[in-house]
Amino acid sequence: MIQKKLIGWMLLLTITSIGCTDDIASTLKEENLSSKANLSKAAADVSVNAYTDTSAYINSGFSFLNPSQIDKNRQVIGGSSYTEVYGFNIPEENRVRGIRWNTDDETTSLWRPQGISGFTKDGVRYLLVSWYAKDEAEFKGSRITLIDISPSSSTYLTYRHILLVQPDIPAGTTGYSQYGSYAPLNVHAGGIAYFKGKIYLSSTNLGVRVFDLNKIIEVSTGDTTNDKCGKDSNGNLFAFNYRYILPQTGYQKINNANPFSTIQVNDEGTQFWTGQYYSGSADASIVPKVFGFPVDTNGRLQNTGIVTVTPKNSLFTDNHAHGIQGVFRKGNRTWLSCTGSPSNSYGSNARLARYTDGADDTVRFRWPYGAESLYYESQYNYLWSLTEYEPNAGAQNGSQVNRCIFAVDFSKYE
Repeated sequence: MIQKKLIGWMLLLTITSIGCTDDIASTLKEENLSSKANLSKAAADVSVNAYTDTSAYINSGFSFLNPSQIDKNRQVIGGSSYTEVYGFNIPEENRVRGIRWNTDDETTSLWRPQGISGFTKDGVRYLLVSWYAKDEAEFKGSRITLIDISPSSSTYLTYRHILLVQPDIPAGTTGYSQYGSYAPLNVHAGGIAYFKGKIYLSSTNLGVRVFDLNKIIEVSTGDTTNDKCGKDSNGNLFAFNYRYILPQTGYQKINNANPFSTIQVNDEGTQFWTGQYYSGSADASIVPKVFGFPVDTNGRLQNTGIVTVTPKNSLFTDNHAHGIQGVFRKGNRTWLSCTGSPSNSYGSNARLARYTDGADDTVRFRWPYGAESLYYESQYNYLWSLTEYEPNAGAQNGSQVNRCIFAVDFSKYE
């Protein structure tokens, strides 16, 4: 669900690109790049390590909130204006809903949206969006956004950004003061999934990071400082200019299936599916795959029954499905949000590609420029996605805004 400089392929064929076609620096900050040598053995020995609990750092001295208790301080733009962003090419008869961010979030170059998911709590429908920080805000790491999309709700179309944090305190920092207890989570945040009250964040070379949505923490100094993070010796909580933080509670390392550009729960609720992003200009020997990991009732990925699918896409070199930004799985079919194709479709080089296991090619549909992850809202049969670029950021959008969130009628794409 992920934005875009061409990297090593034109300089060193031994280096592969990660995440989106965006700034490679945003992924280098979390883990090392994958190599072709590592990828070549992936299908044979993909495995999942046992769950690692990292929650000890919040076991005392903190009070927790859930999503219904969060003060949402920003307003999205509703109506049909989402169709006006650069490269939006969904046929009118397939559109069902959409929103745009407020002006600040729509145009900022310091954060980029990547993953999307959602859930319903106490009768209120929410969307979740993950972002990563860049440029002079890069030290802030990553965040999620909680958006109320229930028309009957008193906070309809309002949202709040929440900073993601983790227990590893960096030895040194630049641009801010770091205290104890928790620190920013510097990952690309390329994909996000929701499962039984928890958030699962794809972490480029690690695997999956886990967050409990019932453990949101209100920061006592929220909205008042921009250069401090952590808990000081007096017990004061800081999170830059964020009022709320969501702490990582654990992770699972996945071996030989990276880079993890996205993650989503399948329609049946039995597997997590991840995808590998490699740009459309990648060496033909690079074969992107998607992987299905069985999940138990506690949300733990299992190390048995792992499924590997190698989608075909004739738009790319050697019929490989490059540019995978998002995945959704139902039955024996995988839907892929792919960017960077060598051909345009109504102003966009992205496609929604439907791949049936064993087929020779995908069935492709128009998809907006800069499209990222996928999320299926089964109650309404909506397939949600989002676009990422601020003005003057993409290769084609120039000064035009590209960012929006949109849903299509999934039945038109089955």
